[in-house]
Amino acid sequence: MSTRVRKSRRMDITKPHYGRRIALLRNIHKLSQGQLGDRTGYKQQDISEFESKQELPDEILEILAKGLDTSVTYIKEMDENGVGTSVFYVQDQGHGNGNFNTNNFNPVDKILELVEENKKLYERLLAAEKALLAAEKEKADMQQQVIALQKDAIAALQQTNQALQDLLGNTKA
Repeated sequence: MSTRVRKSRRMDITKPHYGRRIALLRNIHKLSQGQLGDRTGYKQQDISEFESKQELPDEILEILAKGLDTSVTYIKEMDENGVGTSVFYVQDQGHGNGNFNTNNFNPVDKILELVEENKKLYERLLAAEKALLAAEKEKADMQQQVIALQKDAIAALQQTNQALQDLLGNTKA
């Protein structure tokens, strides 16, 4: 009886690409490379170079993380493919007496908030357009009334003129 030993293929887990992660976070925060450079003290060219590298030293990651309002741990553990559904945990340890702040940012919540704001703006736009159409209709109605009044005035003037001519014609005879 023979036993076959089956070799299991080891899953090839790709190494994290920290540069791409930095670029993703920078884009989420709507920052240009120059703006991130200003926040971190690097030049735009340095940021571009960092974003092209797969690995970055922890010292550089620490500086970039602060510029992106996140932590090195998050950058190292984030899922590049699912960044849209990730929640960012930002920690700021203040100086003195152990002040500790935690700021949570969820891009999905922000998108939903923006969609709701867009919806409200669209509804306001529709209401404004309806009001404009109503005003245009009222203007057209008023113009029709003015035209009718002008016609009546012209007819009255013509009658008055005719009556005067008749009166003048009767007095001459």
